[in-house]
Amino acid sequence: MQELRAGKISAVANVFLTIVKVFAGVLVNSTALIADGIHSLIDILGSVLVWMGIKISRKPPDELHPYGHIKAESLAELSVGLIIVFSSLAIMHEAILSLIERSIPEFEFYALGVALLSAVVNEILARYKIRVGLETKSSSLIAEGKHSRVDVLSSLSVFVGLTFVRFGYWWLDPIVAIVISVLILQTGLGILKNSIDSLMDKVDLEMIVKIRFIVERVEGVEGVEFVGVRGTWKAKIVEVQISVNPGMSAETIDVVEREIEERIRHAIPEVVRIVVVTKVKRQIVVAIPEDGYGFYTGEIDSPYFTIANISKEETYRVENPHYGAERMKGFLIAEFLKNHNVNVLIVNRIGEGARSHLKSKGIIVRFGEGERVEDVLSLLKDVMKEEPGCKDTHRYSNTNT
Repeated sequence: MQELRAGKISAVANVFLTIVKVFAGVLVNSTALIADGIHSLIDILGSVLVWMGIKISRKPPDELHPYGHIKAESLAELSVGLIIVFSSLAIMHEAILSLIERSIPEFEFYALGVALLSAVVNEILARYKIRVGLETKSSSLIAEGKHSRVDVLSSLSVFVGLTFVRFGYWWLDPIVAIVISVLILQTGLGILKNSIDSLMDKVDLEMIVKIRFIVERVEGVEGVEFVGVRGTWKAKIVEVQISVNPGMSAETIDVVEREIEERIRHAIPEVVRIVVVTKVKRQIVVAIPEDGYGFYTGEIDSPYFTIANISKEETYRVENPHYGAERMKGFLIAEFLKNHNVNVLIVNRIGEGARSHLKSKGIIVRFGEGERVEDVLSLLKDVMKEEPGCKDTHRYSNTNT
């Protein structure tokens, strides 16, 4: 409610300032004061847009907006930035025209008073809106507070310009206005950049690193594949993709996911939604044919196989019970390897029939050279380090089909 009240107070104050400044500017023929009054008139629109943005952003998610309406505030911030940019260009335009047409304003003390009053009121509004914006983490309200601070500069430029008019330096009135308009333009462009970054879901690297650090330390998480953050300063949506061991039960996975959510929410209170995507990490189990003495044969019809679980770094040797079989050799060896959970077979040559049987059992054939089993295994591990996809079930199988 604080943000909405701040928006309403800002609108009422700007209505008052608009009337006073435009009236005084017309009386003394001060282009700068009239432009400042028009600026306050435009501020009313900015205050209304901020108020609408905050109100819409509070709406809960619905069928058409499953992620909620939090970006409405970023749109309001964008609108405020555009208003500031166009206001600065309008002030610059009017000031240049005043120089060209040699429009000399009249000096009146009440005009000075109006400009000073405007500066004081806008500074109070700026501090109030920025304070409330920081307390409620409202980026649009902070942008509107910066807008009010821009108005302080604008009103002070009018005050300084009229003071110069008092001593006969009328041309300094529009020059000061041009200088201030450039400062205002810079502020507007800064607000535009912040709002566009939010709308485009620019990565907050510091937050990504923080979330990754949190998730990696949850027991049961084998790897963090992806971390994404979207939303606004006040409300963020986090997506995390993790991998877990294949032996983990669905109940344990559920516990791990809940633990991740609780830790992230505790560390980052502005997170309103967390999406955890869990991928079961497939174990890579390799069979390497050998002669029983550690020498690589490269043929499926070999007396022994070295079975290596790459994921667990476990290795053992098994005797091939179908070595030298006269019938259904490929089918029988494929079935045998499948019973040992093998999903990759390393050979240097193989027949199409045997390869088809292996494929039907979900076993991938890869070709490798080497003299000893450990040479082949070492080469395979090096290749897997260079090909990260081998560690991911889906990409690994697609690469080799």
